Amino acid sequence: MAQSVTEYEHDLPEVPGRHPWTKPTSHLVRDTSADSHWRVDDSGRRPSNLLTVDKIRQSVDAWRDGGYLGASEISLRLFDHWFEQDHVVDGFDVPFRYHFCQREAIESLIWLVEVAGITGSRHLIKSFAHIVSRDPLSNNVNFRTAIDSRPQSPTYDPASGSPMAQVLPPDGLRRFAFKMATGSGKTLAMAMAIVWSYFHKIKVPSSTLSTNFLIVAPNATVHERLAKDFVGSEIFARFPLIPSEWRHEFRLNVILRDEPISTDIRCNIFLTDIHQLCPKKSSKKEPINVADAPLSSKPKLQNSTINASRTALLDRITARSDLVVFNDEAHHVHDEGLHWSKSLFSTSEKLPTDLSLWLDFSATIKDQHGNYFPWIVCDYPLAQAVEDRIVKAPVLFERNEVKTAVGSPQEQITSANVVDRYRTLIVAGMERLARHAEVYAALGVKPVLFIMAETNTDADRVGEYLVRTAEFNLDQSEVLVIRTYAFGEIRKEDLEIATETARDIDTPANRIKVIVSTMMLQEGWDVRNVTVVLGLHPFSAKAEILPEQVIGRGLRPIPNVTPDRTQTLEVLGTPNLLRSLREQLEAEGVGIGVTGKPPALPVVIQPLKDRVAYDIEIPLSRPTLEHLAKCLADIDVSQLDAIFSQELLSESLRLELRMKFTTTETEDEHTEVAVAAQELPRTEHLKDVTKLLATYTGYTLQFSILYPIVFRYIQDRCFGGVVSPDDHRVRQFLSQLEVREAIARYLSLAVPQLTIGRHRIELVDPTYRLSATKPFSWRRDLPAFVAAKSVFNFVATYNGFEREFAKFLDVCGDISRFAALGTTDQGSSGTILRVEYAKPSGAIGFYYPDWVAVQESDIGIVNWIIATKGRVGDGTEEKDAAIHEWCTQVTRLTGNSWKYLRVNQSEFSSQHSSFRSLTVRLIANRMFRRRAKQPEAVSLEMIRAVREEVRR
Repeated sequence: MAQSVTEYEHDLPEVPGRHPWTKPTSHLVRDTSADSHWRVDDSGRRPSNLLTVDKIRQSVDAWRDGGYLGASEISLRLFDHWFEQDHVVDGFDVPFRYHFCQREAIESLIWLVEVAGITGSRHLIKSFAHIVSRDPLSNNVNFRTAIDSRPQSPTYDPASGSPMAQVLPPDGLRRFAFKMATGSGKTLAMAMAIVWSYFHKIKVPSSTLSTNFLIVAPNATVHERLAKDFVGSEIFARFPLIPSEWRHEFRLNVILRDEPISTDIRCNIFLTDIHQLCPKKSSKKEPINVADAPLSSKPKLQNSTINASRTALLDRITARSDLVVFNDEAHHVHDEGLHWSKSLFSTSEKLPTDLSLWLDFSATIKDQHGNYFPWIVCDYPLAQAVEDRIVKAPVLFERNEVKTAVGSPQEQITSANVVDRYRTLIVAGMERLARHAEVYAALGVKPVLFIMAETNTDADRVGEYLVRTAEFNLDQSEVLVIRTYAFGEIRKEDLEIATETARDIDTPANRIKVIVSTMMLQEGWDVRNVTVVLGLHPFSAKAEILPEQVIGRGLRPIPNVTPDRTQTLEVLGTPNLLRSLREQLEAEGVGIGVTGKPPALPVVIQPLKDRVAYDIEIPLSRPTLEHLAKCLADIDVSQLDAIFSQELLSESLRLELRMKFTTTETEDEHTEVAVAAQELPRTEHLKDVTKLLATYTGYTLQFSILYPIVFRYIQDRCFGGVVSPDDHRVRQFLSQLEVREAIARYLSLAVPQLTIGRHRIELVDPTYRLSATKPFSWRRDLPAFVAAKSVFNFVATYNGFEREFAKFLDVCGDISRFAALGTTDQGSSGTILRVEYAKPSGAIGFYYPDWVAVQESDIGIVNWIIATKGRVGDGTEEKDAAIHEWCTQVTRLTGNSWKYLRVNQSEFSSQHSSFRSLTVRLIANRMFRRRAKQPEAVSLEMIRAVREEVRR
């Protein structure tokens, strides 16, 4: 069940075993038989009600499962690098993996361009729209033409049935929108698209993409956040976006607004905000829709300096022959005052006439009428992000349950002063903040309370009240008040400090504990350390506020807090606000927690000074594995297996034909005909196998090296003996696509294994101690077990089996000390020990051991790395081999004895008197089971050798 950093009286709704890097196969739905309860629907992933998404999902799923047929070699190499390899990224405790939503976004983009060949929005809608008939003569994919001859979108929305009149982008403009929940990693998905477009342009002949990019932010705050990622190519250096063999070819200039023009017109990122492209006011009418912008007239600029600045920016952009546009936060909330979302590119006539791509990214890509853009191709809703636990899970505090020691219930107070009206809620919010400060102190995190007022005046009064109230113990430097204009932008006088705060509020040196703003603060201004949101808004019937405006302030998770990544965002507010928020979130399928009981403190696992006698020294080593393309030429095919027998070559290839006489409706008749050998040169078949192998392995630029391997394998090993590829029987056999694919598939698994470069282990820190582990939160198997022989205050057990194993180690007479290493089902670790291993696919992965224990044996001290397994899955043997080798090498380097043991749940019994007796029983049982299955594989000499090893 879902556990959180803070504990509540009800379990949080969850999909058990869900991993954010895998495709969803189930989703949460409300259980109508019980109030506030949720159940798991196993019928499949949450369907999308957007116009084209479901059909595109189905097509991309089939394409992925089929090995990306039709993709360019560049795309295939990137897919392998991004999604098959395990990566290390600073700041991430787990092996870094891209979220499935990021994977699906980039896969959908590449499929639409390379395979489906979509040329524009009308083509997109005609190909993939979900058709709903309102009457026999019409459906929702009928297009209209405006009076000015501009194409309009389908006549009504299939989800709501409401009329739609959205103007489509011009034909020939490939504009795609990606609906991705706040905190799901839109910026990283944009960076993936940049890398793909860049290398596609320079490596694929006749590529229609670009090495020039324009990224448009909605405001200065988002611009600052993007600049932090892109300036100096920070995001490309930090994350595993570029394969190592291509890094020397990746050169991009990042040009911010008002910076001097670059002399390199080939490879640039222009990063600006919407105000650099269009003014706040215009002498001409602004377009009513974002899609209108490309065809709207140029506005009159208000100031010569501004005019010159914008002209210079456009000159820089239009000097490029091609361009990819990224529109970040490309949405319109329910407020027609947000002028920037109406006129993104009102000066677009100066841009290149043929944009390579125009990509919109936002959590809520809607127009001013509340309709989603019809060119949305990917839908990752907030509900899925919560289920994946890549954002905080919202927990609503019901109003009538929030009681404090001050004042009467709020609904009895009608004062015009916001503090008098909502004093109880303000105090409750501060109490929650104080409680969270206790929770997160041990984790080195400063939580933040975000208060949303109705007006700037209310925000000022709340800020003053917080500072002057002695009980809150806040000074002026710890409270930030952000005032906004009517349309939600931060006021000029507050912009500088707000931007600076957004940049570093999550750092330990920042003093801000409370942020007070208006509900109209535009999206895109969010802080990871926000753990409590308080809404002081009456939420009248006239108000229209999206859930993202309320909880979006604190959805992003705090990094490095807990290995299981389950964090919550507590939401307090007026009854109407909470009720509306709950209704809207539940309507979207968000599994929310509802509580009225203040949660208890969580379990924070940390080493204790008074337990240093149970500290354990674990050597930390450098990575030992890497893929080396240079090893390809040295592959010895004699190490590979035969997958066909030569007898197959002696049989004539025959094809079964089924015939049915439809006119007489007689039974089917069957016949077989011999198939003549394909008289193609053997090089054609070998080339095809080589191309498939390059595709499957990602060695797309190593054809000249792979071809001899394929030749030698088919000639010497494929058929169990030497054959001639020129033999007509061999050529006939290879003429079958299934045969060529089988050979390429086998080699794609075997070749990467043989090209992994294995370095001898080098120790980074031979004396690392568990007492240096940073505190981490653990909420999996509670109440937490307290062991007598561990340096930690609690044992990080994941389930009942691990708890029983911990108790067993704690009473074993020959175990002097042990520790659980904080491994979760996501592969992360509270501690930092990891060992590399080669996956069955040939990719390099990371193994995080579960336990370390110190045994006092007859031959002295033995250090054990132990894995506890509920079930033995794919990759277990490879992990076992890797940790065995690690133990052997570390023993050699340190002189201390290190050994490895896997304990399967089905084999474990806590009745053993010692750890030694457990190891003897496990090894003996496995030997005899193996002998029963393969008597010839286990000799008496081997059994004696194992017994001697166990005895020692």
